[in-house]
Amino acid sequence: MAETAFIRELQTMQTSLYLAAAGGALVAYDQILTFPQEVDHIWNQRWSFITVLYLIARYSGSLSMIGLAAWYMCVNWTYSVNLNMYLTVTWAQNIFLLAMQAILVFRVYALFNGSKKVLIFLATLCVLQAAAGFVMTGLLFNNRMIHEYVTSLSPAMGSVGLFPGVNTSAKYLLLFQDSAIPPVVFDTVLLLFALQAFVRHALEAKTLGGGWSINVLIKTLVADHVLYFVCNLTWLLLTLATNYASSDYVQLMYVSNVSSTLAVVAGPRMVISLRAIEHKTRQEGETLERELSTVRFGIREPPTQSESVMEEGCGFRAMGEDCE
Repeated sequence: MAETAFIRELQTMQTSLYLAAAGGALVAYDQILTFPQEVDHIWNQRWSFITVLYLIARYSGSLSMIGLAAWYMCVNWTYSVNLNMYLTVTWAQNIFLLAMQAILVFRVYALFNGSKKVLIFLATLCVLQAAAGFVMTGLLFNNRMIHEYVTSLSPAMGSVGLFPGVNTSAKYLLLFQDSAIPPVVFDTVLLLFALQAFVRHALEAKTLGGGWSINVLIKTLVADHVLYFVCNLTWLLLTLATNYASSDYVQLMYVSNVSSTLAVVAGPRMVISLRAIEHKTRQEGETLERELSTVRFGIREPPTQSESVMEEGCGFRAMGEDCE
């Protein structure tokens, strides 16, 4: 019986190692793949608050996933390095989630046409839930029992400890895993606000134009928001569910690891894709304006940007996008 449990745990540890390695490799590959777009639409553009938030989310998320892969793969860590790696990965995940929430707050703010009431309300909720999460995580790391848990996770120590029912010190992780509750609630509120704005824009388009034509920037905002929300919610809910699962604990942990990787990839891509589409929209608007002006007035020099194009671009200044 004990031998069977030990073999099962070794298999679980091996699968976790493979998933962590795959997640770290996927995040690294995605960062290499999107780096040219990042240079064009982030580094070479005028810097803003959203630029800073993007960089924080991008590289804290990468640090969390690549650091997790390194932590699992290198079994000969000393106790001190093992503990510091665990702390680094956990805090990097928290910072990533907070940076992405701040980005989503500004995106919802833009969808509501720069409503200060919406911004103040969402910013207040963001600060409160972030403070709650950080306090809960800080309390966990101040508890001496976390040292036993981290030690038990090291294969070099020869200890069993991935299952809450086996390792009694794992019960102290309830505080950390329950810290997923505030982000889940806040992310749901953000999604509801985004969907409300999308429906409102759709109804306005229907009333004014007689059809369900939605601005491409608004479509991108909401579609990316929904995709990230699904990945992130799955990650957080499964992290929370591992507290109360028994036989399905391992399966939930596996899916949670995959979801966290997808969230880290999808989050920063939202900013790049929006800026790419906005840039394309401006170029197309300038080209159309130039062609119309040439036909109507016979001028050969390109005119200044039309008011409609400028208004469309500046409508997203709330997210830190530059208005040329």
